This record gives sequence, C-alpha cells and structure tokens, in this order.
Amino acid sequence: MHPNDPISKVRGVNVLIGVGAQVKLARLMLVTDTRSAQGDLDTFLEAAVTGGVDLVQIRESGLAHDVELAALRTAWDVAARHRHLVVVSDSAELAGDFGADAVELAEPADHQALVDFKTRLGRFTRLGATARDRAELDRLLAESAIDFVLVDASSDLELAAAAAAAAPVGELTSKPWYAVGEFDLDRLNQAIEAGVRRITVTTTLTEAADPREVARQLSGRLREVWAGDEELTRLTFSALAEQA
Repeated sequence: MHPNDPISKVRGVNVLIGVGAQVKLARLMLVTDTRSAQGDLDTFLEAAVTGGVDLVQIRESGLAHDVELAALRTAWDVAARHRHLVVVSDSAELAGDFGADAVELAEPADHQALVDFKTRLGRFTRLGATARDRAELDRLLAESAIDFVLVDASSDLELAAAAAAAAPVGELTSKPWYAVGEFDLDRLNQAIEAGVRRITVTTTLTEAADPREVARQLSGRLREVWAGDEELTRLTFSALAEQA
C-alpha cells in the first residue's frame, strides 16, 4: 500500500464503494478469454487481482451463452473477494442474467440504440464503449448513455493523448477512460507522460509467466502517480462520496 493512496486505505476497511466510483477509481483493467485451453481461469484471475487488477472483463468470440455466463461467475467469485467489478462484453441479455455492474461495447451504436440498450440494464449498471479514432472518441466522450470509454492505444499513444486533452483524468467532470493496449513499465511511463492514468491490458497479463508480479508492477506505478497528484486525490475523495 502506498502511504498516500486513499483507495488502498479505504479498501482495507469494511467500506462499500459504489459502481460508478469503482469505474472512476480503477487503474488497471484486464480483458481475458475464458482460458479454456489452460483450464485455470480462477487461479489466473486470483493471481492477477491479487497483483493489482481492479476490473476484469471476459471477452471471447463465439461462446455459448451458458459457457460465458459460467466464466463470468467464476470471475465474480474472484473479484468479489477483493471488492472489484466484472465487466460483461456486448450482451444486455447476458448482463441481465449475470447481474452485471458494467458492460462494454466493442462496436458502439448510435445514440438512440445506446439509450435503448441501456434501458435493458440494471439501474446502477455502467455502460462503456471502445473508441478507435478521434471522431469516435469525441462522440463517446459526449454521449450521455456512455459512462466510460476504452481508448485504443494498441499501436501508438496519439488517441490516448487526445483523450487526456479532452477529458483530463483529474477533472471531476471528466468521463472515465482507459488506454487499451499492451504495456510494460517503459511504455506505461510513456503513456503516463501522455496523460494516461488508467490502462486496460490483455496479453500483458494473459501471457505473463507471473501475472501477479506483472500486475503488481503496473498497478504500483499507476498508484504512485495517483498518490502524488493533488487533482487525482480530490477525484478519489469525490468518487468515494458517491452512492452508486
């Protein structure tokens, strides 16, 4: 625990943090498949979450509904022990059956379709979507039906830098966004210089020999940045005051 990190402190006591606050305060998100080939979804997620992952998303194309639901429940068993969230991919039906706290859309539709989709979700369920270019980023940051944005940083940090300029993470009114890509500490430091304060990774952890240690390093670096920033400290306490 960083001595100046209020998030770590509050998670050390019996305090319930609202879904919206958790989406704002999460720093490291993992997107993984069901790991059916390895047969180790539960132990892998335990290692990743123990290392510092805050949000877990299951994303794998072509899964049967029941198979994906079972994987989500496995993920929830792990995440709930650490008071973290599990994100459902794309399906309102699956989100309803699972009781999802958050859903992420890989291919966000137009405004009315997003509004219609959100009416099928629970009252406190947060809806996110992925932006792959500047026009989509601007649209999603302005979209009232979207609560958080995943910003493509797979090849470069240009779009992430644009997100940092349009929605500075430390501003209380900014929509939460995550830079999506693969990060070692060197690339994470470059991203931090570009204004990134939250990241989403896949193979960085799913292919790591020691996912707990890799998550610990990435989460620790982000925690240092958050703890040393007065605006992010204010954001943290503001988010913790929310009820959902």
